[in-house]
Amino acid sequence: MKEKFENLMKLYGINGSIKNYSPITNGHINETYYVSIDNHPYVNPYIFQKVNTYVFKNPVYVMNNIMMIDNFIKNNNKKSACKIVTFLVNEEYKNYTVTENGEFWRLCIFEENTVTFDVVENPEILHSSGYAFGDFLNVISDFPAEKLNITIPDFHNTRKRLENLFRIINLDENNRAKDVKDEISIFEKYHDFCCKLTDMTDKGVLPLRPVHNDTKYNNILLNKNTFEPVCVVDLDTIMPGLVAHDFGDAIRFAANKAAEDETDLNKVYLDFEYFKEFTKGFTGAIGQSMTDIETETLALGAPIITFELASRFLADHIDDDKYFAIHRENHNLDRARCQMKLACDMMEKLDDMCGFVQECIGK
Repeated sequence: MKEKFENLMKLYGINGSIKNYSPITNGHINETYYVSIDNHPYVNPYIFQKVNTYVFKNPVYVMNNIMMIDNFIKNNNKKSACKIVTFLVNEEYKNYTVTENGEFWRLCIFEENTVTFDVVENPEILHSSGYAFGDFLNVISDFPAEKLNITIPDFHNTRKRLENLFRIINLDENNRAKDVKDEISIFEKYHDFCCKLTDMTDKGVLPLRPVHNDTKYNNILLNKNTFEPVCVVDLDTIMPGLVAHDFGDAIRFAANKAAEDETDLNKVYLDFEYFKEFTKGFTGAIGQSMTDIETETLALGAPIITFELASRFLADHIDDDKYFAIHRENHNLDRARCQMKLACDMMEKLDDMCGFVQECIGK
């Protein structure tokens, strides 16, 4: 691996020798490394990342999207609460490199003095992260969504996600469906509700806009001393989409005090105070630019996107764990059950969630 990193350094004009490197394992998709390079008298940290080309069939589209958004923000002097991740360009002025054996790599400078959280302990931090995501959507709202490449077709098409789940259940090539009958019945129960946003989009009722599409709380780098937002990262899924999906995914991750793969389901629920803090920050940044129908459906994004992700975890478990990286037996099943418990709790609180959004927007 060291030799591979040294070859990449040459392509990017990075001088010095590798002091140490270590894998970063909190992502599900790509293979990521922290690389410390000794370039006397400084030691410069970088992130080296190999893109998962099973997930991203055309990773060049991914990198072109990121460059277009980065250039749009810079060229239009867009002021934002925090910056976005910027990948280095190589000797061919590309923000990615394809190696001789076909691996797809990208490099960026590591943001020092920053921290991310997989589990939120301080609800006050949620306000700043909510503002950062809302502000990011506001800053790129003028970018023509149709110019963005579709890097993962139907990424948040919940109807098709559920169709895929039931297709895999019916195939059951690994004989796992028999052990998850209770989980399957929940998706049957909430099927029509889960398809609501997708159906409204297909009918042209909800507008498509450029969105992040993966607004987990740990995709915001925070200043480790002040907890102010520093950088929005993981822009691989920037595509035309719904603001409700970005809001909902952020709530799914940030307003659940348990980890995404928590096995003790008694710990899994929507913390309404956490929901309120994030919502105040998010709507404070983007609220008045949303249409009435976007405001009305904003909170629906939380249970819908949570059910959607649960369906993906469950489908991957039944399909022998081909998509999401696992770190233990039945890991994707644990993830699915955790998200299903959270989504069901959100359904019980949905009226209050919708009411609080309207209160924040003042509509």
